[in-house]
Amino acid sequence: MRNIIFCVLAACLAAAPLAAAPRPVTLDAIDHTAAELIVVGTDGAEATYDPATLERMPTYSLTTTTPWRSDPAVFEGVLLTDLLAAHGLSDIDAIEVTAENDYSVTIPRAVWEEFSILVATRVDGRAHSRRARGPIQFVIDMDAYSASANAREDYLVWMAARIEPAR
Repeated sequence: MRNIIFCVLAACLAAAPLAAAPRPVTLDAIDHTAAELIVVGTDGAEATYDPATLERMPTYSLTTTTPWRSDPAVFEGVLLTDLLAAHGLSDIDAIEVTAENDYSVTIPRAVWEEFSILVATRVDGRAHSRRARGPIQFVIDMDAYSASANAREDYLVWMAARIEPAR
């Protein structure tokens, strides 16, 4: 009997998703907080996005907490992998992300391959604000984040302003 219970429990755990994945959504146009995210390709070409321009890419929704939000919030935006692919950055070893306040972090490819990182432009259906760690924020599902040895709080960049190949 113990073996049957163990097998049923193991099967249930194996079938259960470990973390919520961002799901595709269609977003209605809204007025966003003024912000710019510059993405530098491997050839040095720069593309500048505001939140509304980012949202012209496929958009996703993720409901999660963060280290700064104990209650779940609905974050909406684009996937980092889509943004990187659009600029030929998918296969590089690492990116450097710089925030408006000059905070900078290097994120290795293993991180964006392990996690679906959402580049959030909205929270709970509204334009993301600087006061709430926006207007452009990197968000990872908190369950996945908490269960991973690769996750670090400094990868959850807010006021993101620049993405470029790491040196």
